[in-house]
Amino acid sequence: MWPEASKFAAKENSIWQFEAEEGILLPESYKKLILMQNGGLLRKNHLKTQEPTSYGLDFLEVYRLLGLEELITKIPFQDQNPLAGKKIYFSKDENRFLGFDYITTAPQIIYADFETLQVLTVAENFDAFLASLYHAPFSGEQLTNYSHDKLELMLLSRSANEQAVILEELEDDADKEWYFRQLKKLIEAGNEDITYRLFENQILYFKRKLPKETVNAFFLLFKNQTQALANLKKEWQDNY
Repeated sequence: MWPEASKFAAKENSIWQFEAEEGILLPESYKKLILMQNGGLLRKNHLKTQEPTSYGLDFLEVYRLLGLEELITKIPFQDQNPLAGKKIYFSKDENRFLGFDYITTAPQIIYADFETLQVLTVAENFDAFLASLYHAPFSGEQLTNYSHDKLELMLLSRSANEQAVILEELEDDADKEWYFRQLKKLIEAGNEDITYRLFENQILYFKRKLPKETVNAFFLLFKNQTQALANLKKEWQDNY
């Protein structure tokens, strides 16, 4: 289910409070999942559809299941594109959402694309939704257009060398905190040499865009790059 384990789980009293405030009952299978792990990236990342979507001719992509505190009860631009009935969204990719549709007491699962104004019922209930999910690899083309969730799923399924190739292509990503989190995962998995090369590129070519505290802490993660690291640290300190 989860390619990354988390120590965090939802609490039953928080679920009851959410249901009372929203006047709904969350599906039992969703509650069971978040009581074990309160959301995260999904190992199975595709769902077949009966119509074309902006993802493809007969499928859509799913990257993350939102935890209890992340559930979306109101979409800012939904006033311009109103949908009938109560909706609670449990997955999001830009302007595309998957959610519980409370037009019936036991919610169906809908896909709503507020950019193309497409709305599809994709499963009769959350159990059917989970059962229909399947894994398929993502293309390595146009990486810079992918969301961070999609990129993280790609990274989790690739070897260290393949991850390095992806991260090198993404080295000018504007969200440097996100980029350094990916580098940290790589070095914590024991890939210091690969990580150092990517880290060095960030210092040499993007230093003015880098978060100072994050970079300073990152220097402490390296154990085997003594002289090279000292030179790089001087480059960072002299030119930041």
